[in-house]
Order: sequence, then structure tokens, then C-alpha cells
Amino acid sequence: MAEMEMTVGELIEQLEGMDPDATVRLATQPGYPFEYTIGKVVEAEDGTCWIGEGEQLGYLGEQAVDALEWHR
Repeated sequence: MAEMEMTVGELIEQLEGMDPDATVRLATQPGYPFEYTIGKVVEAEDGTCWIGEGEQLGYLGEQAVDALEWHR
């Protein structure tokens, strides 16, 4: 799994091809994956955009694990 820096523009570009009515979730911890809602989205004084973690919904489903290529 490659880690990468991403700009707001690059994130928007990736989202443009997706269904605008699709639900957005946050996946964390590839080794023990969980699913969260999205919390606040803010811009810090240094210009960094932060996407906050919302409510934990439970374990991340296998379909999402496969799509993220988080194979154990």
C-alpha cells in the first residue's frame, strides 16, 4: 500500500467520477479495519485541509477491504 500526500484538488479529481449521492465513509487501520462516518472538514491556519473522524460504525466490510487492497 503506497502512502501519498494529496491536495484538495487531487481529492476532488478522484471524487468527480463517483456518484454524488453515494455515502462517504472513512476507513482506518488496514490491519484491523474499521469504518467511520465523516466528521468535520476544516482548513487549519497553515492551509492544511483536515477530514475529521465521525462515529465508529463497526468493522470494515470485506468488499471495502478488497477495494482498498488491504489484504492480510
